[in-house]
Amino acid sequence: MSPERKQDVPASRPSMEQINRVHQRLIAGEPDAPSDLIALLLDPLIASLARKFPTLPDPNLIVDAATDSLFRFVQDPSHFHPQRGTLWNYLVMDALGDLRNTWKKERRRLNREQAFDPVAHDRPDGNSDVEGAIIRKLAPDGLPEGADVSELIAQLRARITNPQDWQVVLLMAGGERRTEAYAHVLGIAHLPLADQRRRVKQAKDRLRVMLKRLGATFNEQ
Repeated sequence: MSPERKQDVPASRPSMEQINRVHQRLIAGEPDAPSDLIALLLDPLIASLARKFPTLPDPNLIVDAATDSLFRFVQDPSHFHPQRGTLWNYLVMDALGDLRNTWKKERRRLNREQAFDPVAHDRPDGNSDVEGAIIRKLAPDGLPEGADVSELIAQLRARITNPQDWQVVLLMAGGERRTEAYAHVLGIAHLPLADQRRRVKQAKDRLRVMLKRLGATFNEQ
């Protein structure tokens, strides 16, 4: 899970000792090291990028850039050379480059969506509009010829087996932003609001990482 913190308070960067320790575990091939490194650095990296781009129109692009950078690193840590600087600075610079590229792609996506006619693209196969939104995010340039929408949804649901997680994904795909909606799905509506926000953010960040592996990006408006 992401490090716990109060809502809207930037996450603190871990000490170099903490970063180096999990990095050495990654180099040694420990099976839990990739997920531990991502859990340690995802929120601090997001906070660092957010401070550099406080007026970015879609803050979720920062989450995507940080996630992509960390996934690339844990999959192939050999690109980092300690003699050139710290791992933290390497990841920040890598994520900054990714953020610039992602923003260019996002502007193209927004231009396509502005031209999208929901009536002309209505789906007769019984899928909900929200599930259709998921498919459009998984395949923004259109489905491959012969692809079956219901099969793609079934494959996605097979990967996301927890019913609560699936409901959270549907809310995210539908652009839901209210904490209370997510809290109800997660069964935490009885908790104080600050705790609800923290738990909701943790769930959404975790699912964004999972969906990123499947090629889906949910940028809530």
